[in-house]
Amino acid sequence: MKIVFKKIPQSGVDFETSSDEIKFYGKLEKKSKNLVQCIGRLEGTLVCQCDRCGDDMSLNVNEKVDLLASDGLYESGDNLLEVMEFFEESIDLNTILLSEVEILKSDYHYCSTCNVE
Repeated sequence: MKIVFKKIPQSGVDFETSSDEIKFYGKLEKKSKNLVQCIGRLEGTLVCQCDRCGDDMSLNVNEKVDLLASDGLYESGDNLLEVMEFFEESIDLNTILLSEVEILKSDYHYCSTCNVE
């Protein structure tokens, strides 16, 4: 789901998208001409592997997302780490969703059998 930067009003716009069993919803609020704040939530079930035994496991996801989306290259003196740059004059919410899912997958996860220690 893509939303054009120019079409996001100052009052914001609500969004909702999903991938597999993860739902991503929230609000986009314009902060400046080229900067939009994305405040949302990821909810659902994520299938990943146990980092100890390698078995598939389900992870319940209920995470807050708060980041900035930039229309083009983000140039500022601020040291903001949570800025995603988009170069097609629109915000791709599926890209944000997949990026956040990959962040969750990169963490260490242990199944109930391996988590006993």
